[in-house]
Amino acid sequence: MLSTPLRKFISAALLTGTGLTGFWFGEGFLPLISSRVLLALIALPLATAALAPHRDSFHVRTTLLAAALLFIGAWFAGQTIAGRAFDECLNRGEEVRLALRNYRLEQGRFPQQLDNLAMDLPGQRLLHPPLLSYQPKEGDYRLSFANALVEYVANSRYPFLLPEIDPDPKLPTALEAPFQKEPAFAPSTPR
Repeated sequence: MLSTPLRKFISAALLTGTGLTGFWFGEGFLPLISSRVLLALIALPLATAALAPHRDSFHVRTTLLAAALLFIGAWFAGQTIAGRAFDECLNRGEEVRLALRNYRLEQGRFPQQLDNLAMDLPGQRLLHPPLLSYQPKEGDYRLSFANALVEYVANSRYPFLLPEIDPDPKLPTALEAPFQKEPAFAPSTPR
């Protein structure tokens, strides 16, 4: 049986770990409903509650609820930081491309890393590496950033482009297509 001071210390350490884990998952764009996140959301609060300093039912339930709420709140905070980093990359990505172009005009080559640029880089996160990824290539580079849904890529010739979405109201959507009365319907051919 663990002593009460040791239980308090371990419980506090587990609460801290629960918050940091939730924040790390959120900042990494992991969805709350995914196997790793759900496993951590179940296991960490249960472990914290099992080591609650007081063994009565009220304290165990309160510790369990507090740990679960801490995990979820930290996950949302991580999602907020990651979303801001993503938005910053969207807003300032072309600024980085311009700085890379100017560096090449001055130095005759692209830098080996983005830290060589004289600018504050977008996409900084707290527990994860920066969202903006840079890979120099022979006479070119690949600049990218992504979230859980989409990846934006640019290089020295092509800017960050959004995919062109122009739905044709005459064509059925992917959900409507199986219910079309015309058996020879092919989504790739216009009507």
